[in-house]
Amino acid sequence: MEALTRPPRVRLGDTVAVVSPSFGAVGLWPHRVQRATTYLESLGLKVRVMPNAARSEGWASAPPEARADDLHRAFLDDEVAVVLAGIGGNHSNQLLPLLDYDLIREHPKVFQGYSDITVLHWALAQHSGLSTFYGPALVPELGEFPQVLAHTDRYLRAAWFGDDVVDFAPADTWTDELLDWDTQQDLARPRELHASDGWVTIREGAASGPLLGGCLETICWHLKGSSAWLDPEGAILFLEISEEQPPPSSVDSYLTDLEQLGVFDAAAALVLARPHGYTPKDTAALWDVVARRTESSGLPVLANVEVGHADPMVTVPLGVEAELDAGNEVFRLLEAPTVARS
Repeated sequence: MEALTRPPRVRLGDTVAVVSPSFGAVGLWPHRVQRATTYLESLGLKVRVMPNAARSEGWASAPPEARADDLHRAFLDDEVAVVLAGIGGNHSNQLLPLLDYDLIREHPKVFQGYSDITVLHWALAQHSGLSTFYGPALVPELGEFPQVLAHTDRYLRAAWFGDDVVDFAPADTWTDELLDWDTQQDLARPRELHASDGWVTIREGAASGPLLGGCLETICWHLKGSSAWLDPEGAILFLEISEEQPPPSSVDSYLTDLEQLGVFDAAAALVLARPHGYTPKDTAALWDVVARRTESSGLPVLANVEVGHADPMVTVPLGVEAELDAGNEVFRLLEAPTVARS
């Protein structure tokens, strides 16, 4: 994986441009957008919903050309420091042939989202050479009631505004409870939080390298074999599974794909996210699957980390050098996620 360009650091007064590269959550749940806007404004930022971001036409927000146009306009705007996805979905891949990668390369800025946005993270790394942020989206995490979870907030601030390395740490509490957004049950009470059992060492060992990863289903469905595929050689790979809760048997098949592609032999280490919606029995089975699929490579593996659909969620910069010591449960960045403005 070649070195990527880190985006300029976010400053007070900058604008966050909201885009909907896949599903149209911004238009469907305006009360979540309002909560997220209030949060971002509390950080000293302005919020601009791009012209097509609030559309919701079937299983995608808008036609691919309109979604791509929003991205181009956001990157071209000098007032915009952050291009933030409203949510994920399953159709970001429709944008790949439409994006002007040279335009994006010439106007680097923070691009953030997760889940199916993995497609765009890899494409911008591959074709624009840009380090992007795998982290909280506008509607799910930043629209949290009554406030953004403290762990999520802490690492978003560190990634956007910080000028130093970042040490990740386990959260004290977590949740994957779903309260109905259509009937605004999410405004009736906070989600129930559970005490965290911390990170889990699946295989001891230490390594360093650039961060690479995203949603496992998206990587295997949409990136495998595509022009956006990235070489995992020497990378600290992080993987998470979606809120669709694929069972351990399905995860086994996805990981088998990566194993047979030599991904685990090439990578330096592996980080697994806390699974969303799993029972303790399913989680134990998942860790067993991961151990078996990575056994031949012998790479260090740390699991139950806050890099996925369960909340809280940290902000992880792709391409930034990081260090993992699975046995001692150390996961940290070795350089700041952003660079000073020139």
